[in-house]
Amino acid sequence: MLTAHMMRYFVGPENEYNLNPAYRGEAFFDDQVSAGSDNDLPCHRLRAHHDVSSPRVIVGARMYRWRGQPPVAGERYIVSTFVISSDRAQNLDAAHGDAVICHVASDLATDAIMASTTAGKSVYTLLMLVAVSSVAGHILTSPGSFSPNDQSRWSTIRALVETGSYSIGYREETTDGKYRDMGIIALPGWHTVDVVMHPATRRFYSSKPTLLPTVLAAEYWILRNALGLNLRRNRLAVSRTILFTINLLPFAIYLLLFARIVELLGSTEWGRLFVFTTAAFGTFVSGFLVSLNNHTVAAMGAFFALYHCIRIHVHDDRRLRTFLLAGLFAGWTMCNELPAAAFAAGLMFWLMRLAPRETLRYAFPAMVLPVMAYLSTQYLAVGSILPTYTHEDWYGFAGSYWRNPAGLDRADEPKLLYALNLLIGHTGILSLTPVLVLGWIGMVRTVGHKGAGKESTVLSVVSRLTLALTVVTFTFYVFRTSSYGGVTAGARWFFWLVPLWVITMLPEVDRWALDQRRRMIAGLLLAFSIGTANHALTNPWQESLLLTWLKSWGISSY
Repeated sequence: MLTAHMMRYFVGPENEYNLNPAYRGEAFFDDQVSAGSDNDLPCHRLRAHHDVSSPRVIVGARMYRWRGQPPVAGERYIVSTFVISSDRAQNLDAAHGDAVICHVASDLATDAIMASTTAGKSVYTLLMLVAVSSVAGHILTSPGSFSPNDQSRWSTIRALVETGSYSIGYREETTDGKYRDMGIIALPGWHTVDVVMHPATRRFYSSKPTLLPTVLAAEYWILRNALGLNLRRNRLAVSRTILFTINLLPFAIYLLLFARIVELLGSTEWGRLFVFTTAAFGTFVSGFLVSLNNHTVAAMGAFFALYHCIRIHVHDDRRLRTFLLAGLFAGWTMCNELPAAAFAAGLMFWLMRLAPRETLRYAFPAMVLPVMAYLSTQYLAVGSILPTYTHEDWYGFAGSYWRNPAGLDRADEPKLLYALNLLIGHTGILSLTPVLVLGWIGMVRTVGHKGAGKESTVLSVVSRLTLALTVVTFTFYVFRTSSYGGVTAGARWFFWLVPLWVITMLPEVDRWALDQRRRMIAGLLLAFSIGTANHALTNPWQESLLLTWLKSWGISSY
């Protein structure tokens, strides 16, 4: 009789049989059978690559194929890591290449394994439901805007629909030599400091990228003309509806696809669930979804683009829509985060190596499309294709906040100190969300890894790409800025890289899964990260949790 002992297996990346890690499943064993004895589940005994005193053998196994196909009696499958040596079971490191080839003998284990698979999917579904519901609840209680940052974007959306212009106001000179500001910017509740004034026209414009508010203005136009809702009388209803469509719905899709990625690239059950939980609760991607911003939009775009590139690589997906979506989301990410141009270029280089013809025909033109749309809207707005915030002299008009900024906005620290604070300080990527340390370790350790199978290759490619982007983006902001992004709960300029860091976390978390003490440490890192992400959910545009603590202790000078 088979007992109810089951465990996920993963295929060692290196072994003498050159096993294909595309097959994954459950090792189902009978602990009543000693190693090496005969039973109805014949297996070939292999000696591990590392030095052991005796062969390590699986004496019973049931498996199912990764792509949802149940096992067939008598067909060969591949299993690794869960073995019986002497009289007990041991977990082995896949890097050592332990592997066994077994047969499926009956339908008994098929039912048990498929039930286990269904339970695993249910866990993902439950976690996704909790994450999406939590964000939805916060959106339903969110104000019209949290700060001058999102206020600036809402002003552009309103101006486009109600005035047909990107201008959110203008300045009039009075007869006594003074001035008077008119338009949306002068209305009660609509003031923002994230604004520039065109020196030739004396009109005010949001300093934020133009494409995102243009897209959302189309939704506001529908709400206004079809339902009679407007941002004057029904601001909460309009803003919350738009946040549901631009933030919450993509987040639900993001988690759905993330579950597929961790199942495809993860090796241990604990590791997969840990990484998925991190994606759902443990980063500022979820924490900033209650506010209109370009950073979470870019994070979703980066992940969606990467997801389709992974499909092309692993599943040899050559469908037209896959290349179109990979290119479209790469371009969309670039339009929302300027440094993501390097990301888009990296993806195109990757796809060119895989499928040059499809990349040139479909992915590259699709990438260019949103970029052209962005440049067009930027030119329509201010008469220049350069981002509005690059016109630094436009910030210096009379009465501008930026003539005499306060707090973090006036910070001007030595670059080394600034870099440390962005990395491990009061607004640090790794200090506020320390679970990402696992992603950074995995990113570095996997860069040079050469394992068997497409999944291992993909992890290596993603790690190399992510490492390069991390260095480029971090260097760009250290030398290009000095304000930490202003008053913000996290290092918002780096949010678009978070999905990549979470994916590169997979191989490292799988290593940690085999050690109880490491699992406990990982759990503590995740717990703190969830706490800071939830802190952001209450108001993303508040000081970081660490900076608040430093100020309460009298340490901070901001």
